[in-house]
Amino acid sequence: MAFPYGAAFAAFMAATATPGNPAATQPVQVQQTVPLIEPAVLKGLMASTRIVIVDVRRPEEYAAGHIDGAVLMPLDNLPATYAQLPHDVRLVVYCRSGHRSAQAVSFLLAHGYGRAVSLAGGYLAWAATK
Repeated sequence: MAFPYGAAFAAFMAATATPGNPAATQPVQVQQTVPLIEPAVLKGLMASTRIVIVDVRRPEEYAAGHIDGAVLMPLDNLPATYAQLPHDVRLVVYCRSGHRSAQAVSFLLAHGYGRAVSLAGGYLAWAATK
């Protein structure tokens, strides 16, 4: 059975090349700007607004430290799991430094999640503001 989003999925997998991803044979330059949110702004929103925080790092990275309440949804699994995310709230996506989360937000925006944003500077920036 063919994957229903064949070309889009192949482009996504190529853009999210990781050492364990055999489907990504050539690097792809991703040059799309995604909406960002600063860590300080996120902290304020967490206290006053319903948001969903999505961690797209690997499980071992999440286990080493994460934002309280974050949902683990590794980038490699995002095409299979993103439909679990609600459409009616702001999604704040983060990774270690912002690169993977920008890819994830680009993917989410392309799939109808118009309120998705990437955490500027990722978990490193978040941890630096504690």
